[in-house]
Amino acid sequence: MKKINLLVKIILELASQLIVMSKANVICMIPARIGSQRFKEKNLALINGKPVLQHGIELAKDSQVFDNIIVNGDHEYFREIAKSLGVSFYERDATLASSLTKSDDVIMDFINKYSCNQLVWLNAIAPLQTTKDVIGFTDLLRSDVYQSLFAVKEEFVQTLYKGKPLNFSATEKFQRTQDLEPVQLFVPSIMGWNSEAFKESYRKNKHGLFCGQIGYYGVSKLSTLVIKTENDFRLIRSVIEGITSYNNEIGYYSA
Repeated sequence: MKKINLLVKIILELASQLIVMSKANVICMIPARIGSQRFKEKNLALINGKPVLQHGIELAKDSQVFDNIIVNGDHEYFREIAKSLGVSFYERDATLASSLTKSDDVIMDFINKYSCNQLVWLNAIAPLQTTKDVIGFTDLLRSDVYQSLFAVKEEFVQTLYKGKPLNFSATEKFQRTQDLEPVQLFVPSIMGWNSEAFKESYRKNKHGLFCGQIGYYGVSKLSTLVIKTENDFRLIRSVIEGITSYNNEIGYYSA
């Protein structure tokens, strides 16, 4: 009887550990909205014969740091692309798919559906992002030093804010750029949160994007290039396909 009780205890302990491990995971959420305003259907525009969304999914898979990859979208085409690449698809409610929708609400809706320790928001519209940046960012988020983490672009350049020097002196000799404190510009390529910290902030303050200890992760030049407009797309496509492709007609994914 004692041996049986001991065995049961060991099994229960192992089961408990497995439950903890299953919750201590990192989910990669790739947002895709069909109704973008500045560049229509940008996630479906083709680069090297692949829709922009596919580039983001393949980047997430190649990084090999995520326990689950889920496309958060609002169109059947996004579901088809996700399914063809072996990742999950979550169809967000239509009320969360307009140009007025706030990121905080999209995230809260998603983590209420998918339990995880950390959530990484990976934008497919930054198709030049490097796996090195994705891995480094995710490893830092996983360490739980920060509860919210954001990609930034560091620039060693004399900067003004409202007409006043921000990182240099106008009353001294002009400083060399390499001697300046770099300014940090937000890059919407990758963001991440501790899910519980986000939920707590959202429930308390009705927003959670900047929750807990906030950190910033400097990414490479390639990872800072994001498709917002048609010209952005043409530039990024020309980096991948070659400069002569800049003025080529834009093709789109179709089933």
